Amino acid sequence: MHKKIVVALLVLVLLPLGLLGWIGMRMAENEQKMVSHQVGALVQEQLRRVDERIQSHFQEVQKNLQAAVPKQVDAAVLRAWLRTAPQVRQVLVMDAQGKRIFPPTAAEVSAGERLFLQRTAAIWENRHLLTQSGRTTADAKGDAEPAAQGWYSWYWNAELHHIFWQRDAANRIWGFELDPARLKADLIGVLPASGGKDDVLARARIRMIDGNGATVYQWGGFEPPEKAKSLSMLPMSHPLASWKLEYYSDGLSGSSAASRFQMLAGALVLAIALIGLALYLYREQERQMREAAQRVNFVNQVSHELKTPLTNIRLYAELLEDQLVEADEKPRRYLSVIIAESQRLSRLIANVLNFARDQREKLVVQPMPGCCDEVVARCIEAFEPALSAKGVKIRLDAQAPAQVLLDAEALEQILNNLFSNVEKYGASGGLLEVATRGPAAGGDSTLITVRDFGPGIPEREQARVFQPFYRVSSKLSDGVAGTGIGLDIARKLARLHGGDLNLVPCDSGACFELNLATPLVEDGK
Repeated sequence: MHKKIVVALLVLVLLPLGLLGWIGMRMAENEQKMVSHQVGALVQEQLRRVDERIQSHFQEVQKNLQAAVPKQVDAAVLRAWLRTAPQVRQVLVMDAQGKRIFPPTAAEVSAGERLFLQRTAAIWENRHLLTQSGRTTADAKGDAEPAAQGWYSWYWNAELHHIFWQRDAANRIWGFELDPARLKADLIGVLPASGGKDDVLARARIRMIDGNGATVYQWGGFEPPEKAKSLSMLPMSHPLASWKLEYYSDGLSGSSAASRFQMLAGALVLAIALIGLALYLYREQERQMREAAQRVNFVNQVSHELKTPLTNIRLYAELLEDQLVEADEKPRRYLSVIIAESQRLSRLIANVLNFARDQREKLVVQPMPGCCDEVVARCIEAFEPALSAKGVKIRLDAQAPAQVLLDAEALEQILNNLFSNVEKYGASGGLLEVATRGPAAGGDSTLITVRDFGPGIPEREQARVFQPFYRVSSKLSDGVAGTGIGLDIARKLARLHGGDLNLVPCDSGACFELNLATPLVEDGK
């Protein structure tokens, strides 16, 4: 019992904690997903604003180049113009038929122009690359007019290069190659200062990554660990389509950590409260168990003290009854009442003592050679006066005369409890049937059936009649004295005897079937 109570208290503490932990984890996961989604949307918006700022810079460069196109297609004029345009490294000009005008084809070209021709060899081999770079899908299918301007990007020696091109009124193509170093410097110039501690990026960092995976530029107050995974990524728009923006931050992890800390703190507070409640209940249960043990010990001691004088009362009452002459009818009637009540009190004390032994796990049986029919006859003889006084006839079918190993006192107490119930609750049936069946050849069990023809036990109550202190409530049982432990003790004695006591179905009344393990006694033993 003590272990069961400890287990119950542990379940009382651990089950709510486990349930709370599971609910908390689910809530934390859902909250983290929601926060991740919200933060992801905010981060993407922030990266888009950065991309838009860079696109604005390209649009500004495009506007400046459109306004600064030289009026004459002359090598000297173009070379002089290049010296005044720091953003532009080289210029190309093609006529309406795609023939190169500049750099010149006949005259001597400079070293820079020679390198430019090497870098743009693919353009000269496929002169539609420039114009196709500015077309839409519909343009490429010939469903619209050719594009008038656009950006062309390509890699040379693992470095990204850009050309802005446009058509003039004479349908000539002008292309302006931007200086990569100057372009990077200008892009950095339009972005926030590196390592800034502003409120937005105090705990974040944005990196601009080129097509080779190298960091072109980064800003923000957060320094991500080596090999850290970005919180969000956005591919940049044309003409930097091979580049990307990456966002790093510890803000979300900090929020998750704070959420977990709050959840753990709440679980800890609840755990302390539940542990306190469990300790209180455990101490209360221990106190009640001590008090119950004291009450049981007190009843046990009182019962022991009552047993000796009660035995003496019964003994001398029976001796006195034997010495009275038959003419003394009234004194004999008085003595029979004394003897009957002393027997009833003896059975009650025996039940209390056995119940106390069972509570201390000291209830045992001691089989010895004996005869079941003799024990049954002795019990019937003891109850016959009381049953006869209530108009109950006894019908005995004794078929267990053999000597077997049994605990006669245990069997007698079982039968006493069953006969006592018939006297209290089944006397209205007017009949008590008792049948015994001894061990068959090679068998080792004795079957005893006790049946009355009274009101019986309601079906809904039948499963509970063997519970200690439980009594069926009805008009016939209300007002009848009893402790409610008789059937409980009877079943436990039967099971200790290697058998069982069960309530079996019958047409009317109540029928109990007692099965005991009673090996036959061999001759000479």
